[in-house]
Amino acid sequence: MPERLRLRVPALAIHVFAAIAAFLILGCLTQPATALDAKSRSRILILHSYHIGHDWTDLQADGISDAINAFAPDSVQEIYYLDWKRYPEVSSLDAMEDLLRQRFAAKIVDLIVTTDDAALSFALRIRPKIFGNEIPILFSGVKAGAPTLLGNPPNLTGVYEAKDIEGTLRMALEANPAYRNVYLIRDDTETSLQTEHALRRVIDGIGVPLTLHTLSDLPIDALRQKLAGLGPDSFALFIAYSPEAGGLNLPHGRFLELMSAGSAVPIFGLQSYLLKYGLTGGSLLDGDRYRAAVGQLIRQVLSGARVEALPLQAADVTRRVIDYRQAERYGLPLDGFSRLDQVVNKPFSFVETYRSLVIAVAAALLLLSALVVWLTLVVRQRLRAERALQGANAALIASRVRLQDSVVELTASQTELKRSEQRLRLIAEAARDIIWSWDVRSEERSLSGRVREVLGYDAESLTRMQAWDALVHPDDRAGAADQLLRHLRGDTAEYRAEYRIRHRDGHLVWLCATGKALFDEQGRPVVMAGSYTDITAERERQAWLDRMAHFDQVTGLPNRVRLSEHVDAWISSGHMDTASHDLALLFLDMDNFKFINDSFGHKAGDRLLVAFGQRLKALAGEGVMVSRLGGDEFVIVLEGEAAGDIQGVCRRIEESFRAPFVIEGQNFFVTSSIGVARYPWDGRSFDELLQNADTAMYWSKDGGRGRVSMFTPEMNRNVVERVRLLSRMRTAMESNAFSLHYQPQVATRNGAILGFEALVRWTDRELGPVSPARFIPACEETGMIIPLGLWVLEGACRQAMALIETGMTGLKMSVNVSVVQLSQHDFVRQVLEVLERTGLPPANLQLEITESLVIGSLDTAVGKLTELRKAGVQIALDDFGTGYSSLTYLRRLPIHTLKLDRGFIDEVTEKPEARNLVASILRIASDLSHTVVAEGVEDLAQWEALSRLGCDLIQGYFVSRPLPADQLGAFIAGWEKRRPALPLLDEHGTVIGMPARQGH
Repeated sequence: MPERLRLRVPALAIHVFAAIAAFLILGCLTQPATALDAKSRSRILILHSYHIGHDWTDLQADGISDAINAFAPDSVQEIYYLDWKRYPEVSSLDAMEDLLRQRFAAKIVDLIVTTDDAALSFALRIRPKIFGNEIPILFSGVKAGAPTLLGNPPNLTGVYEAKDIEGTLRMALEANPAYRNVYLIRDDTETSLQTEHALRRVIDGIGVPLTLHTLSDLPIDALRQKLAGLGPDSFALFIAYSPEAGGLNLPHGRFLELMSAGSAVPIFGLQSYLLKYGLTGGSLLDGDRYRAAVGQLIRQVLSGARVEALPLQAADVTRRVIDYRQAERYGLPLDGFSRLDQVVNKPFSFVETYRSLVIAVAAALLLLSALVVWLTLVVRQRLRAERALQGANAALIASRVRLQDSVVELTASQTELKRSEQRLRLIAEAARDIIWSWDVRSEERSLSGRVREVLGYDAESLTRMQAWDALVHPDDRAGAADQLLRHLRGDTAEYRAEYRIRHRDGHLVWLCATGKALFDEQGRPVVMAGSYTDITAERERQAWLDRMAHFDQVTGLPNRVRLSEHVDAWISSGHMDTASHDLALLFLDMDNFKFINDSFGHKAGDRLLVAFGQRLKALAGEGVMVSRLGGDEFVIVLEGEAAGDIQGVCRRIEESFRAPFVIEGQNFFVTSSIGVARYPWDGRSFDELLQNADTAMYWSKDGGRGRVSMFTPEMNRNVVERVRLLSRMRTAMESNAFSLHYQPQVATRNGAILGFEALVRWTDRELGPVSPARFIPACEETGMIIPLGLWVLEGACRQAMALIETGMTGLKMSVNVSVVQLSQHDFVRQVLEVLERTGLPPANLQLEITESLVIGSLDTAVGKLTELRKAGVQIALDDFGTGYSSLTYLRRLPIHTLKLDRGFIDEVTEKPEARNLVASILRIASDLSHTVVAEGVEDLAQWEALSRLGCDLIQGYFVSRPLPADQLGAFIAGWEKRRPALPLLDEHGTVIGMPARQGH
């Protein structure tokens, strides 16, 4: 603290501070310094050396988050990426240190977790400055003996990144003992240099005359040519890739793909995640097993283990792996390796894949062969019996004479029977069904009619009941047999069953079987006859109707009808109101889907809906119903234990939506507002639960979107107020009840009025003055923001022209732009047409956007804003510091002006850290040639502080409240009288009087 500020601290404050410090020290002495309680709400700072998308970083990050979420789900995870791989500048670390000091000025961190060397080194650097050395650090991704670990820092534990260099070299020599040259691909990081030193030691002691060649400073093309020209006595070893090489900035995976594609020699490596990019193999660090070891150590720390009692670990997580395709490509025999834990990308082998099936088929063939032998013996036995019967044939000849006498009588009867048979055959052939008869005792059947047409078989091949039963679908066989048995027992008057049967070409045919049995005097069935009717078309039509009635046609998800049936069935099944039998409805609404749909077309909108539903389905898991109600509304049904983890599910949904949806080449970042209703507390019927979940969802939208709200009865009152607001808002649009006010922006250098910001206001006849924070989001949601925004733009441009005509030629009129307006495909054309109609030069118009406005589709937003900037329109980034505040966006967005959020201004005169943060932002803006406007300035002290820091423009109630157009003239005149009393700084920082009059 500067001396002049320290002297102002009252003595009483010093005593109070000392008392608080003593209390905190006493509390620390009664608790373990480096032990955490998993059941408490711990705050964990996670520092990653590299960036999101770096495979090794993402793999470690997932393991760390999974371990924390599993063991301490209530912990707060503060995650930061140093991006050291792409931006290895000390200034970046300094900026991150400043950011963390500001962010954690009032927060206590219980544990610091780091990945890789840069993050560990940075954590050891800032820990004593910001958090104190008593805060434990747990690291991963750092080699044993790394310079970072020299000196045995206190309160430190972790899992070494044990890469098996010797194992990889020995695998390469096993593959080809003729290798004599090793080409090492590395970057110039400390980790790579350590690995090279270790490699040289291994080569010296491996017993084979290997020569090491280092490839660390070649451009991409030169490196590819080098690898393509290597001889058969060489192989390459990949460690890392320098982003400066060749002027490119490629991920390791893409870089390795480029190198492997044209390499004349195999490329071995040390980490398993590179296998899918063309790595030949090696004794690889298994990422899944490594992150499991890190996760186990995290669980030990979170369970209360003292860090100083946990030794540094070196987990044995390497596996000997070879890529089959790469081995084939370079002629490396798999049998040359002494041991392999895994061979990836190996071609499909029927025998190896279906070994048990092949054995079963062979056994079946052997059994059939034995059956053939047995049948042969049976046939021979019957032949012997037949010869015995021939001896008895003589006795029958005597009876022949008597039988001939009966022939005449039988002939007449036979003729009549043939006529009857012909008539019946004609009837059967003319029928549209299959006609069948069955001799129950002999099991013989006869079929006629459309047998071949319906089933594809000849009627003669289905004369045995077993042959018919074999064609019936296994799921239907028992039901059909039960219906037949009931009729044969006399339980039913006729036989009727519907089942599926396999057609000869393989497809299934639905049949309706009907029949009736004839019984003898003892009540035993003798014969049975009936018909089979093909009902496939009727069944398919019914199935189609059922699907149309129960499933959404765009996403294929269950619709509202199916959802209602599912929830009603769950409720009516008698679940008790206990925690183990909870049910919850999560009502999700995609934020801004309507405008994406309108801007990019319904085809893209439908694809986004499908992708959104698929991501929800994958996230929810098996057995969890995900339904689409219509439009952009989805419902997830959580049952049982899952319903007890609503916050966890919602958190996973939020994390899942951080990745963009790629639709027709466009990246869409989509958020969703979620409302939750639980059974039985929030409703005892489906309709009541759904309505209350919908109400909670709208509560989330009103709170800023991308939020989760649990239903409470008070929300219903807000729904009524919301409906009333929407109704009055439509009336206001029709009756021109909106008005424009203008708030001036003045220069700190000379007090000149350089511009105005146009602000829309609404005073309703029933509601009174309505805050823009209420009606602007409602306008965006209903689409009314499009005509309202165009009206504001045109009115502001006309007012700007009126002021310019009074002599304020350099004035800039600022107009806020909504995300809905920017998403319109003809937004640029509309702006240029307004400028043409009003005659306002483009340089006098400044459009204000927010950081969150462009995140949903950054490429599209940048394209439109760049087109406007080329036309001469100024672009300002509003509320800077409240959103993502990424330097990447400052670099990519075509902006002229930064508007500091008033949250910085409120504390700039009171807190040194706030003043330092504002100073840093002003320096960055100056380096980027951006003008800075401070919003919300309310007093002279803030004006003076911002002037000293170098802020360009001031806007706020200290200058003036927003004014209607008819009061601007009086304000301008009054401001000229007020200017001399304002502070003005000379080049030495001395406050002097401001000149009474300077040009606008």
